Amino acid sequence: MGDLNTNPKVITGRLYNSQHSAEAAKQLNFKPDRNHDQVNNASVNKLLHDDFLIFHQNIRGLKGKTDEIMNDIATYQPQVLCFTEHHLESHQLECIQLQNYRLVAKFCRITYRYGGVCIYVHESLQSSNMEILTYCKEKDLEVCSARLYLPTRSICIVNLYRSPSGNFDYFIQKLETLLNMVLTNSRELIICGDFNVNFMEDTTHKKMLNSLLATFGLYPTIDFPTRIYNNSMTTIDNIFINKVNLNNFTVYPCINGLSDHDAQIIVLHNIVLMKHEKQLSFYRRFNAEAVMDLNIKLSYESWEDVLSHNDVNMSFNKFLNIYLTLFYSSFPTKVAYNSSHSKSWLTQGIRISCRTKRKLYLASRHSPDRNRNIFLKDIVRF
Repeated sequence: MGDLNTNPKVITGRLYNSQHSAEAAKQLNFKPDRNHDQVNNASVNKLLHDDFLIFHQNIRGLKGKTDEIMNDIATYQPQVLCFTEHHLESHQLECIQLQNYRLVAKFCRITYRYGGVCIYVHESLQSSNMEILTYCKEKDLEVCSARLYLPTRSICIVNLYRSPSGNFDYFIQKLETLLNMVLTNSRELIICGDFNVNFMEDTTHKKMLNSLLATFGLYPTIDFPTRIYNNSMTTIDNIFINKVNLNNFTVYPCINGLSDHDAQIIVLHNIVLMKHEKQLSFYRRFNAEAVMDLNIKLSYESWEDVLSHNDVNMSFNKFLNIYLTLFYSSFPTKVAYNSSHSKSWLTQGIRISCRTKRKLYLASRHSPDRNRNIFLKDIVRF
């Protein structure tokens, strides 16, 4: 509350003039509470048709990159984040926190280093892990799956990684068995991951994979390079969907400089979602000006209505009514939107540094000068 208004003002029938001396008010010694009085929280949920976003990236090591990831996706907030090659052990991955997301499904290597896959789902969605660990084999087929429960449908998300040195025949056989099992429990299926099959070339592996997934009604959506390295451009990451059931979609790359693989984002349009409105907080703000305002009002009160009753209960009720009327007028209820996305430490300088780092990464992968590339990559790693 700003400076006191010196004009007379009417509050529930009583007239006050704040030009009265403040001396009497100071003697009342009303002490301000420095804490905000949180009165109530409220949120409203409703159904609406909206975009449903799935983000996938071979991250080549998730540790130390989460803040930049959250900074990059802050403007569009995908509902699902799928990472391949997170390079973490199970207990390490459990310690990775992505604000507003839950780790729903994961696979971590035990015998070999690196690799691994995981799925994070936005906390506004209901989801569960699908136990498919028996289909996993390090390097050959590393996979995890999450089921999402939307208002009008359930969707199964499968995230997988196949190492370039993995057994392709084993991969195809186990993937077919896995999909048969998954589709008995879910009508909607989306597969994303790093297949290490170049979809830009007509190879035997590409034809075998596309043929298998087509039998389940799944078709590739990514038609742009996902990995650019040493003047080589390949599409080894992809997202497969049923284009009959999900025929209204958009895909685009996300070049964030966090890996030698660019992220892919698929936007499924016109999906019925539960919209969570911003939560409201109702509070009262206490400061010196508001306290002085209340003290002045109290100093003008004669309390005649309180003292005119012989019944102590009646007197107390009259006192409480008058006091609360004055209190609420001096400390009115204010409304604030709760925000769970605030990161005060993420300054404009840090954001600029992230953009500069991304530009240096792009320059390093398109430059033919090997020495310059080494120099730029060292800066990016820093």
